[in-house]
Amino acid sequence: MHEFHLMTQVVKAVEEKLSRAGAARLSAVRLKVSALSHLLTHDHSALQIAFELAARGTKAEGVALEIIPVPGEAWCPRCNRDAMVTESDDVCPVCGNAVIARPTESEVVLHELVVQE
Repeated sequence: MHEFHLMTQVVKAVEEKLSRAGAARLSAVRLKVSALSHLLTHDHSALQIAFELAARGTKAEGVALEIIPVPGEAWCPRCNRDAMVTESDDVCPVCGNAVIARPTESEVVLHELVVQE
C-alpha cells in the first residue's frame, strides 16, 4: 500500500521536526499534494486512514491531517505549451488536448505543523 508507506515517511518527518520544537503539542499536519498526484484521484479517506495507522504510538497520533491540493505543471504535446492543472484529468486550456504531467516537484510536501505551546 503506497499510501501507508508515504504516510510512514510523513510521520517520521513530523517526529523529527517535533523533537526540535521541544514540548509543543501537535494539533494538525498540513500536506500539500500535487493536483497531478494519483493520491487525489480518490477521496482523501485512504490518506487519512494510512496516516492514522502510521501515527499510532507517535506524537502524531490523534492529530488532524489536512490535505491541500496544489496546481501541478503539465505539458501539451499538441501545441507544445506548458500548462498549470488543478485536476488530474485537466486538458490543455488552449487546444483541449490531454496534457502530460511534468514531474518537476514532489508529489507530497510536508507544508506545516500546527502546534500548541
